[in-house]
Amino acid sequence: MENLKIGHFLMNFMGFYILIMGVLWIFVTEIMFVSDFLWYTNETYASYLASNPTYAEIYIITKKLIGFVLLANGVLVLFINNKSYKIGEKWSWYALLISGALTWGTFIIYKIYIGYYGVSMITFIVGLGLLVAGLAFPAKEILDK
Repeated sequence: MENLKIGHFLMNFMGFYILIMGVLWIFVTEIMFVSDFLWYTNETYASYLASNPTYAEIYIITKKLIGFVLLANGVLVLFINNKSYKIGEKWSWYALLISGALTWGTFIIYKIYIGYYGVSMITFIVGLGLLVAGLAFPAKEILDK
């Protein structure tokens, strides 16, 4: 039962972590993705914005939309965690596994694809670590039911 409490705490932490990331992606988008943009295009975002404002805005809008998806994901993780995972329902373990694997796996693969291993990659690895720890601690307890 103690492992289930630890897993519940870690999943709550991950849910709030996702919510914070979503808020940052929505409200400080230009600051967060300047280095990604420079790395991938070899052009500063400011110069791209000046030369091609429509496509530069589409880039930012796309990143903001990912922020909204993160917000929804964070809310769902918190909801599942606080309603089902904390009492050890097996389906919630699988739901959090799939949700977390898709979220963190997508971001890590994206960074690998563009070849940028900056600070933001660390945030994704931390999220993956929270997921793995939050699922691993109570796994035997939940899956042996």
